[in-house]
Amino acid sequence: MKHFVITAVGEDRPGIVAGLTEVLYKKGFNIEDSAMTRLNNEFAVMLIVATEEESITEQELKESFRNVAQEKNLFINVRQIPEDVFNQEHKSGQIYSLVVYGADKPGIVYSVAKLLADRGINITDLRTEKTPEIYVLIAQLEFPEGLSEEDIQPEIERLKGELNIDINLEKVETVEM
Repeated sequence: MKHFVITAVGEDRPGIVAGLTEVLYKKGFNIEDSAMTRLNNEFAVMLIVATEEESITEQELKESFRNVAQEKNLFINVRQIPEDVFNQEHKSGQIYSLVVYGADKPGIVYSVAKLLADRGINITDLRTEKTPEIYVLIAQLEFPEGLSEEDIQPEIERLKGELNIDINLEKVETVEM
């Protein structure tokens, strides 16, 4: 089994998802994981796909998207995921939800991301949105084992004061399946 990550970005318009997934369907690929969203007037696609066709290369797969890329004016990138990387066991820590809001200013995302990275906290999902009145950042985080909300609370309070923003951090209760 081979796995690839495919990214596509272009001006938002109907048919992008249909065009990309048609190529994958016709080539016998399965979509394992995906994230697709409109950002302002751009549309971004991230796909993890799998095939049993062992001989296909990154370049061949990318070439198969040529028509849809031209038709929809998309920038498409394809990268094979090494099997040892794809099959690595993912050990996740405690999950937290983070919401940041305040007046828009440069450096909010960087400052929050830097605080988290310095403590070994992994960002698994992050979205931002700006309205005329407020800037909002929403993230899902994985804390490393042994680190708790209380451990980083002083740093969060410092950041709130420095940037004049509100930050809410909440533990997400998970269910073992």
